[in-house]
Order: sequence, then structure tokens, then C-alpha cells
Amino acid sequence: MSSLDRNRFGEEAAAAIEANIARLDRAAADAFRPPPNLKVSEWAEMYRRFPDEDAFPGPWKNETAPELVEIMDALDPRDPCEVVSLIKCAQSGGSASAENWIGFVADLHPGPMLFVQATAPAAKNWAQEKFWPMVAATARLDPARGGAIRPLGERDGSGSNQKKIKFRKGNGYVLLTGATSAADLRQRTVRYAIEDDLDQFEDDLDNQGSPESMVDARLKVYRSRGTSKRLKISTPTIKGSSKIGSAYQASDRRRFHFKCCHCGSRFVPFWSDISWPDGKPEDAVINAPCCGAEIPHFRKPELKLQDGWLSDEFADEEGVETPDRVLCEEDFQAFRARMVESVKRGFHLPGIISTFQSWADMAQGFLAAQGDETMLKAWTNLTRGVEFELKGGRPDHDQLKILRDQSWGAGDVPAGVAVTTLGVDVQGDGVYLELVGWGANWESWQLDARFLPGDTDIAGEGAWKALDAYSRAGVRWPNGRVLPIDQECVDAGYHTEAARAFCEARSNRLAVFGRAGWSLPVLGRGDAIRYEKRGQQSGRAGVDEDDRAYRVGTFGIKLSWYGFLRESVKWAGQARETKSEAPPKPKGLVHVGRDVPEDWFEQVTAEAIVTKKAGLGTKREWATLPGRQNHYLDCRVYNRAAAEKLLLDRLGAEDWARLLADRHEADKPETKDAEPTPIPPKGEGGNWLDAGDDYWP
Repeated sequence: MSSLDRNRFGEEAAAAIEANIARLDRAAADAFRPPPNLKVSEWAEMYRRFPDEDAFPGPWKNETAPELVEIMDALDPRDPCEVVSLIKCAQSGGSASAENWIGFVADLHPGPMLFVQATAPAAKNWAQEKFWPMVAATARLDPARGGAIRPLGERDGSGSNQKKIKFRKGNGYVLLTGATSAADLRQRTVRYAIEDDLDQFEDDLDNQGSPESMVDARLKVYRSRGTSKRLKISTPTIKGSSKIGSAYQASDRRRFHFKCCHCGSRFVPFWSDISWPDGKPEDAVINAPCCGAEIPHFRKPELKLQDGWLSDEFADEEGVETPDRVLCEEDFQAFRARMVESVKRGFHLPGIISTFQSWADMAQGFLAAQGDETMLKAWTNLTRGVEFELKGGRPDHDQLKILRDQSWGAGDVPAGVAVTTLGVDVQGDGVYLELVGWGANWESWQLDARFLPGDTDIAGEGAWKALDAYSRAGVRWPNGRVLPIDQECVDAGYHTEAARAFCEARSNRLAVFGRAGWSLPVLGRGDAIRYEKRGQQSGRAGVDEDDRAYRVGTFGIKLSWYGFLRESVKWAGQARETKSEAPPKPKGLVHVGRDVPEDWFEQVTAEAIVTKKAGLGTKREWATLPGRQNHYLDCRVYNRAAAEKLLLDRLGAEDWARLLADRHEADKPETKDAEPTPIPPKGEGGNWLDAGDDYWP
């Protein structure tokens, strides 16, 4: 500065030159200055903020969920770890940790990042609902306050958009995509990757391999230099085919240890350690396996320290050593000191240790799921946070014949029936149907099952005409009234146009499309559907963005159905043995009338769960047994979907009692071919029972 010739440039110009030199000095220093020596967890506690409307508004506090600290810090670019696999329960803070990592990278270690959700809309929703609210609340990231993220919608194209979140520093960004787009997954070379909700990814995408393998290819260049980072995160699904389960098994498998607030020992908590008084799951406690003390839930924060993670195996010259589940503090710390900084780290974050889930909630969910395999699977995966192991196998169809009741047949309505549904499976030469009666606690009566022959490709003709006559005949109740079937669900995956025309004729009919998948709901709005008009696929379902279809998650329904059948056979056997007093009814008790077709028993058990290869791993799915037909099984699946449409799971004991009294009491005028009042869909409030007598004209 002192060598500047002010006489030559003049005072004003010299001052401007000096200011420019100072700015260049600072810019050069900033370019060469290393980022602050902060870990991801330290950055989060220093800068991350939650908006005021969040459940935990204000600054991020590591003490709230200390189990997340080590997970986040393994993602630091200076840590040798390359892959972090997090198998977790729902609502455990895992996704929030991933958000912290993105903020940390954008602020201190910018580089290209890939964020993959199960679908592109899911990734977009995450950005709208999670990421941008975090940015707006966190000054270090907020573009309006000079933060590390570029704003949306800059006119010159330099800003972020719905598919690409750009960082202010360097050439960093987050590319948002779904595991359903091979083009996006093959598009860029990236340094960082997040695979969120991994178990919902496709097994093979467009016959080009799994999305995981495509992500792996995107990281190859940076991985060869030892600078790549990858986070796999998901709740698990089926044991043996869970992608996050496989990733965890391929890691150093770390489990979190509580520190007993009574004796000071460390222990891995198991679900079997949780207990509660009979009938009082809200009083659930954990029984410490170290000293036997009962620890109430409000003391859970005392049990969790940041150093709680420990690998479940240690290799040395003498072989492999597995630490005991219960360790004194000295032994625990000795094992911790032996843990290597592995490049593949796996963390299991079950519901029992989660800050955001109580043991009482877990106990109540466990009790509610008893007797229903699908509910138990959902509880195991989402609440408990472990893989669900399929057990029990396929019920023997010959043993099912014990369920046949000779006291009633087709056309009769037994005393326990309060609601009726119809499930229809469409084939090229006719339709299969099953009429089912429902009672409380998913108790069901097989009222009728038959095949109506005829062509199904022309609306209103052939089998459709016969089915319409059957539907309009309604159900004759013991009091003499004839009422419409409460809800009908018709397979529209084959000859879609004709099926839709049939369903549009009456308000109690619904066209549905069965869909494979362990995580799909019983009934939900899903894929867009259209029907093909020409060629070999004529009449079959296709895709059209203007037509959102009702899809039925078949895998879970079949799992529950087989469980109900097994328990029903067991109950019927016990009832025959005792005779004097019937045993307590299990959930989902199945009754079958004397006139059931002989092939019904074989068809409703015509599928089994098989294991198939999927890329480098395996998957578990339902498959029809060789030489068997499954039409009546599909009918039962659609009946379960119809029950879901009627919201039967929301009816209480008083609702069922009122329905039974109304349907079975005498002296009611006969009503035939009546049109039921439309039933309010889920989420709009109310109950189809609330219409009372007005439901029936």
C-alpha cells in the first residue's frame, strides 16, 4: 500500500485502488482458508433452527437426541467413513440428521450431492415441506440473509429450482430425484449421496439394474479419491429382502447401549424388556437386564449418552468376539476404544431408544396389532424399527373345511352380520364374485361365492349384465327387508372401460386396481390409470395423468387373511373340543356357510410367499402355486378394500350394536333396489353411520 504513487493516481483513485486491493486480499485469504473445524453435530447445534410452527421450535439441541450425534459425525468429509447405513423406526430424527448434513455441506464443504427418494414427487415434497422451511429458519443457509443456499427462481438462472438446490459457494448443489428415473440417476458425477426411504426403491429400474447400483456408479470418481460420502436411511420391511437390512448387515453393525440410572451398567434394550400391568399399557416401563430395576419412561433421557454406540462384533488375531448385551462401564469403554474407524458404518435406531416415541405408545400399538399380521408388520417396521419375519406359512385348504357351518347357506344372513360387501374378480370369460358379511373386530361371514360366465369386454353385456342383476337384487335380511350391498369393489385391471362403466352406474360401486407391494395401504389413491383401446393390450389398464385410480395393496391384505384363517381354524378346533363353552373369538374370525363352492377353499389359499432374486439381493413376494387358481382370493382382497372404503375400522362397540339392531330387528318396511347415500371418504370427517335412517330411502 505504501508504494502506491498517490501523486500519479490522485487521492480519490488511490483510495479506490487501495480498497480493491484490500478486497482481493480478503478474497484470496478466504479461498485458501480451510473451513471451520466443526463436526456435523457441532454445526447443527450452532446454526440449525426449526421454524416456530415445528413440534420442536428453535435451535437444534444435541442433548434432545444424543443417539444422533455419532451418526451425523460419521458423515463429516474428514472422517474416513464412506457409507453410513441407518436402519430406524419412523419419526426417530434420522431424516432431520440428513438435513443437517446437507446444511453442513452447503455451508462448509460444498460439492455435488444427489438426494434420492422413492419417487420424484416424494423428493419434491421433502424439499417443500422439510428442506426449504429449514433454510428459511436457519440464517446460515437463508439466501435472504446471505446464507449458503441460492434462492429459488433467479431470473438469470443462477438460483435453485424444484429439481436442483444450488449452493452459494463453489459448484455445489443437491440434485433431487426419484428412484424411478434411470435418466436422472445416471446423469451426474457426485461426491455426496443420500438414499432416503431405501426399502421403497425399485429392485430393477427399466432393466438397467437397481437404483442403488446407479447411485454407486455416480460416486465412483470421488470414491476413487477417497472423498465420497453416502447415507442410506430407511425403516425396514421384510427380513431377507429389506435393502436397509442388507446394508446394515454389510456394515460394522452398531447398536445403542443405555446406561442404567440405578447400577451404571451399559445394556442394549430389547422389546422383551418392556412390561406393563395387565390392561394398562400406558404404564409401560423398561426392566433393566443388568440389575432388574423398573425404569419409567420419563427417565429415558438419563439412559442415553452420546457415546452409546458399540459394534456387535470385534475381530482380532484370536477370532471374532461378540460383546455381551450387558457390560460394566469399564468393559464397555474398553470395547469402545477398540472400535475401528470403519469405512462402512451401520446404526440401528429402534423405537425403544427413540426420543420421539414413548414406551406406552409402543405397548398400545403392539396390543392393537395382535391377531392381524398386517398391523403387526407395520408396528414391527415403523414403531419397533426392525425387520418383520414372515412366519406361519400357507394355511392347509383341507383344514379350512372345519370352518364350514351347516346351519346357514347362500341367501342367509347370520345373526352377527351387520354390513355386507361384494368383491369381484374379472376374467375374459366371466366374473368371480364373493359376498361377505362383516361384524366387529374384522369378523367375517362368507355369504356367497360364484362364477358368472359371459364376455367382459363390452360394457353392460355378457357377464356385466348378470353381475348388475345380482348386485341390484340386494341382500334379504332376517327381518324381511331387502337392502343394497353396502359397498362393492370391482377389479378394473382387465377390461378397464367396461369395469368403470359398471361402477359408474351406482354410487356403492368402486373400480379398483390391485397393486403388489408390502408398504401400500389397503385402499388409497395411487397410480394414474387409463385403458388401452387398440392392439394386444386392448382393454387393459395403462397410465393417464388425468385419471387417478383407487389402488389396493394386495400383499398386506393377503398376509392378514392367512393369519385370520390360521387363527380361525385353531378356534374352530378348540370350540369342537370344549363344546360347552366356546373359546374367546380371535380377531378376524372367519365363518363359511354350507353352500360354499368346493374350490373356494383351494382358491383362497392359492398363493404363497416366495423368495426371488432381485439384482444382487432378494425380494419376498406373493406367487400363485402351480396348477392353482386364485380368483376367490382376489375377491376376498377386494372385499377387504370395500370394508376399508366403509371405514369399518372406525366403528366402535355402540356403532356395531346399533347397526345389528337396525339390520335384524323386525317390523321394518321392505325396501328393494334402493340407492344408498354416498359415504363420506376418509379425511372428510363424519361417519357413514351418522346418516342414520336417512342412509336408506
